[in-house]
Amino acid sequence: MKQTARGVALDALLSMENNEGYSNLVIDQALRSAGLDRRDAALASTIFYGVLERKLTLDYYLKSCLKDPKKKLDKVARMALRCGAYQICYLDRIPDSAAVNETVNVVKARGKASLSGFVNGVLRNLIRNKENLQLPDGEDVRALSLWYSVPQELIQLWQRSYGNEITKSILVSFEEKSELFLRVNTQKTTPEELKASLAEQNAELETMPFPSGSAILREQGSPASLPQFAEGLFHVQDLSAQLVCEILDPRPGEMICDCCAAPGGKSFTLAEKMNGTGSVVAFDLHPNRVKLIEDGAKRLGLTNITARTADMTKPINDAPRADKVLCDVPCSGFGVIRRKPEIRYKSLASVKELPQLQYDILRNAADLLKPGGMLVYSTCTLNPAENGEVARRFLEENPGFAPMNIELPGIRRVISEPDHHFTMMPFSGASDGFFAAAFVKTE
Repeated sequence: MKQTARGVALDALLSMENNEGYSNLVIDQALRSAGLDRRDAALASTIFYGVLERKLTLDYYLKSCLKDPKKKLDKVARMALRCGAYQICYLDRIPDSAAVNETVNVVKARGKASLSGFVNGVLRNLIRNKENLQLPDGEDVRALSLWYSVPQELIQLWQRSYGNEITKSILVSFEEKSELFLRVNTQKTTPEELKASLAEQNAELETMPFPSGSAILREQGSPASLPQFAEGLFHVQDLSAQLVCEILDPRPGEMICDCCAAPGGKSFTLAEKMNGTGSVVAFDLHPNRVKLIEDGAKRLGLTNITARTADMTKPINDAPRADKVLCDVPCSGFGVIRRKPEIRYKSLASVKELPQLQYDILRNAADLLKPGGMLVYSTCTLNPAENGEVARRFLEENPGFAPMNIELPGIRRVISEPDHHFTMMPFSGASDGFFAAAFVKTE
C-alpha cells in the first residue's frame, strides 16, 4: 500500500499514543520508512506536530460535533478526527473537502471502513460549525488550558510556582516556533568561516555574540544532511544547553566529568571550549547511548573525550577526581515543550519520584570532585520540585559544599531565587526552560 502524508501522520500519532515515544524520533522514523517526497513529508510533519500541539483544543472542538460526546471512540477514528480537524481549523491552504475526503480514505485504508461514515459526518459537522467555534473567554485555568492546549494541572503548577503573569508568558512562548541552534566546532573552523561555507549550500547562519561559538541555522531541512555536519564543523545544541556549559566555565587542561551525558552535546561543547586539551569523561547508563557520544566525538574530531558506561545512582569509585562536574539529570522536560510538544501531557503524578532520583545522582556526582572543584546541577524542566528544591536539599545535607553565584550576560532573571540558582525562561533570552545551580567543594 502506497503511503500518503496523512496516513504517515496518523500512524506516527498512534505510535506516540501506544508507545510513548519521543516525537522527533517517531516522525523521523516514519518519514524514512515511507519514502515520501519533500512536499508530502512536510505535510505529514505539519499534521503530526500540529495534532500534538493542539490536542486538547481539537478535542474540545470535536466534542461539540458529536451526537454523544460521552461515547468512547475507537482510537483510530479518534486520532483520524484530530488529524482532519487540525487541517480544517488550522491549515488554510488545504480545502475543507480535501481534508475530509483524505481523512476518510486513511480510515478505510487502516481497515476501519465501518467507521468512515462516522468520521465523514463529524468532520462535515465541524465544517458547518467552523465559523461559530469559540473557546472559553477569560484567564481562568480551564480557558488557558484550551487556548494553549496545556493540561490544567501543569498550568496550576506554574501559577503556584511563578505567578499568573509569568505562567502566561510561558504559555505564549511555547506556541512560538523554536529556533535551530548550532554549536560551531572551533577546533576545526570559526563562526565566520562556517557561515560562508553554509551560504554555498543556500543555508543561512546567524552567528551570536554570546555564548561565543553559538549560532542559529535558518530555513534549512535536516542539518545532518549538510556536508559541513559530516565534516564535523558543528553540532546541534539548544541555546539553553550551551548556557549551562557557560556556567561551568571549562578551561584548557582541566579534568571535567559530564554525568548522564548522552547524546553528548554538552560534552562536545565542553571539550571544544577547552581547545581540545585536558579531559572530558562522559558517563551514561546505557551502552548504546555511550556509543552515540563516541560517534559524535569522532565526527567532531574531539580526542579529549572519553565515554564510559556508569550508573550515576550508585557511587563511581574508579573515576579520577575532577576539577569540575556537570550533572545534567533526567527530568520531566517541562521546559522543552516547544520542541517536544508531547511532554505537556505528562501527568505530575508520573514525575513525582524524579526529585529523589535527581538528588541521588547529584550526590554521587559531587563525590567525583577535587577540593575546590565546581559542581553544576541542571535540568531542562520548569518544576521547582526538580530544580530549586533538589539544589536546596543538596546544600543542607552536604556541608562540604558552598553556593557559587551565577551570572549569564543577556539572560534576564524573571523569578526571585538565590544567586547560585538560575531559572532560564523561554521568553527571557534563553531558548528553552532550563534550571542550573552552582556549588564549590570546600572540603
